[in-house]
Formats: sequence, structure tokens, C-alpha cells
Amino acid sequence: MKIVNRVLLTNDDGFDAPGLALLAQAAGEIAEEVWIVAPSQDKSGVANSLSMRAPVRVVKRGERLFAVYGTPADCVAFAIRQAMQDTPPDLVLSGINNGSNLGFETLLSGTVGAATTGMLLGVPSIALSQNRDPDNEVNWDSARHHVVKTLRQLLQHPWDKQVCLNVNFPDIAADKVKGIRVTAQGMGKVDGLTVDATRDPHGEDYFWIRVQHGRLDRPANSELKLNEEGYISVTPLTFERTQTNEYQRLATLYRQDF
Repeated sequence: MKIVNRVLLTNDDGFDAPGLALLAQAAGEIAEEVWIVAPSQDKSGVANSLSMRAPVRVVKRGERLFAVYGTPADCVAFAIRQAMQDTPPDLVLSGINNGSNLGFETLLSGTVGAATTGMLLGVPSIALSQNRDPDNEVNWDSARHHVVKTLRQLLQHPWDKQVCLNVNFPDIAADKVKGIRVTAQGMGKVDGLTVDATRDPHGEDYFWIRVQHGRLDRPANSELKLNEEGYISVTPLTFERTQTNEYQRLATLYRQDF
């Protein structure tokens, strides 16, 4: 049964990514009309970046299909304000990402950045990611078998306009998934960055920047903890990032009139 009229799909892994193809198949089961506006190539790690100082080139790949030479946020902006301006989407789905977007990873993620851009433009938005072991090939089994069921569950009840949802499928076989849980973001599994130097054939140095994973605290309600226990985690995210306790403490220390 179709439950939405028109859905916009995007991602940060690129137009031809397998996770986007999987999401398109799922979207066809819940939406009357599916649009895909995605980066022409991998744009992982660009967060909410918008191309403010450069033109954005777009290539039409087919009916309701566009490859954008820009970021995931560019894709959502172009789709809602140009390609779909006369027939706006009822829903933005971003993903399914090849790898998790848990905790600190959400601040880097172009997948999540696209969803927050959809939220900014007034469209209900969901980011979806498939957790994986970084040393092994991604196993799409969990997402493939549960994405439609998850979307139907989430779309039963509307959420606040200043919130987008961040969904992560656990890295386990589909029949081992225990269910869906609403979670808090937490710190996730990123505890630093590595910068590795190497040299090209011309003798010039260049560098690879990568996130570093560690064993951080896993609060009982955190998305990483529940995801590792076999649940599909659903975290409501918003733009407000003020740490309330520290705000109150510092407000009493730094208050001064001039």
C-alpha cells in the first residue's frame, strides 16, 4: 500500500551506489512517485556543506532522475527549489549509507546533512544507514529486509518540523534483528582522527584523513548501544546543539555588562 504521494531520494555515496538502488526499490513500495537527485560521485563526509562559491551543474539521467555535481545538501536544495518546485516532495529519504552514522559520525555525514537540509526546507526527512565492520564488505541484509517495514512504522505518526530522523540498521542477519528503538545520539564510536602521509609518483606529499574508532561509553539509550544489541536505531535530530548544563554553568561565570 502506498502511504505517501511523492518522495525525494538522495545520498552521499553517489548516484550509482548500491544503497541508493536498494532505497529506490523500497521507496517504490510506499510512494506513488519517486524522484532521485543524488551526487554524481561519492561525497561522504561533507556534512551540510552547500556550494556557496561555485555553480552547481546538474545532468538529467532520466525521468525524475538527476545527477548533481555538488554535495548532498546541494541535491536537496536543487530538488526542492528547482526540479520539484511545482510538485514538492512529501518526504526526503537519504541513504542507504554504506556504513554507520552513529554519534559523532552524524556531524560529518553527508547522508544526515541531506536530511537536515530537507528539514530546513520544511519537508519531513529521514537519513538511513547500514552499519558495517570497516574491515569487511557491507552486508545489506538487515536494511534490505527491514527498510520498508521501518519506513511504514515511522510514517504512521508525524514528528516535529524541526526534527529529522536518523536510522541505522544493525550489522547482523535480517532474522536476528530484534526490532526498532528510539534512541539518543550519544558519542558513538569515533574518538579521533588520523592523518597519514604518503607520496605520489612525482615525489609530492599528500595525506589521507580518516576517523579513528575506539571503545567509548555506551549509555543504555544511545543509538550505538541499541544498534549493537540488534535493534534498528531511530534518533530524532535537530539543529539545536547547545549543551544545557554547561550553558547554565557558564552563564553564571561569564556574565558581565560593559
